[in-house]
Amino acid sequence: MFRSHHKGLTIIELMIVVGIILILAGVASENYIAASFRAKIARVQSDHRTLRVGIEAYSADYNRPPRMAHQRYGDSEFDSIGGVQVSGVMSKALSTPVAYVTSAYLLDPFMERNTTAPLDQRLYTYQVIAEYVRWNPKSTFWPAAEKFYGDWRLAGVGPDLVFDHKFANSAQLPYDPTNGLISLGNVWTGQKKGTDSSLPPIPDLLGSH
Repeated sequence: MFRSHHKGLTIIELMIVVGIILILAGVASENYIAASFRAKIARVQSDHRTLRVGIEAYSADYNRPPRMAHQRYGDSEFDSIGGVQVSGVMSKALSTPVAYVTSAYLLDPFMERNTTAPLDQRLYTYQVIAEYVRWNPKSTFWPAAEKFYGDWRLAGVGPDLVFDHKFANSAQLPYDPTNGLISLGNVWTGQKKGTDSSLPPIPDLLGSH
């Protein structure tokens, strides 16, 4: 009769195996996060294209971009979603009474799970720049922004989840994935420019708001 002998792993061998598993898990986790961010950026760009088509169709019909939801108008019924007041985002003018888009209220994918944030911070920023020019007659910022972006601009917060970077006296830093997938900056789209990482003119946008 033959008796088999099973030799167990030594402590060193076990540590090596555990180390390899941890390294592989870390690589897989980083790849998953990177893929997740790329998918969200692609969705922001797709949403911006959808809203752009609706804004351009509305502008062709009314010779002006759709009104943004803003507390300054004092129309709490119009500028609300389910009774929640919103400001600085797209208004229901883009979907009611004519549906230029299926829904004017699109959640920023980087913010949609942040249920503790105010609703308007979870939606894409939308600004009708001409209104800010009119509201701030002494500002040098908004005329420069209008010259660069056009009549309106849209923004998503990007992977850093921060809108205002204290850059150029506003949230002017464009997201650029070539600086690293998780880099500072917002994903901007304007009437005069598509979704890209072009830098707004400096110092033209250093003026007061």
